[in-house]
Amino acid sequence: MAEPAKKPFIEQNVVWLYTDDLDRLAAFYRDVIELPEVLDQGVCRVFQVSPTGFLGVCNKEGRPRGTKGMMFTFLVEDVEAAYAYYKAKGVQFDGPPNMLGGRTVYSCFFKDPEGYWLEIQEFNEPRWPYPPGRGPRRG
Repeated sequence: MAEPAKKPFIEQNVVWLYTDDLDRLAAFYRDVIELPEVLDQGVCRVFQVSPTGFLGVCNKEGRPRGTKGMMFTFLVEDVEAAYAYYKAKGVQFDGPPNMLGGRTVYSCFFKDPEGYWLEIQEFNEPRWPYPPGRGPRRG
């Protein structure tokens, strides 16, 4: 009898967003959100969000367009500081940061130029796997 296959370790992830205006969408993530562009594939550009997380934007024929049901969340240490920073860069937010989800999520929302919902969020959840040295938001 063969040994069961070992579960693969997922070491990185990429979320892909599709657009008909690649230059506009790439400029937003590079210049406004200030994500480093790590790969230009011509029809796709990939930005690094965290040590293991990436965001790709593409203009590929036949790929789905549309923003319904899609949201990308950036987990940060200080939502208020991120809100002030991006607001000063001209980002139009839905409203100021607020506590949601039974006081377990502190966040604010905005859209990229393609209309994809973006969220800047802090968890206030002791069970969340925080980076070393961090924990739930106080208050």
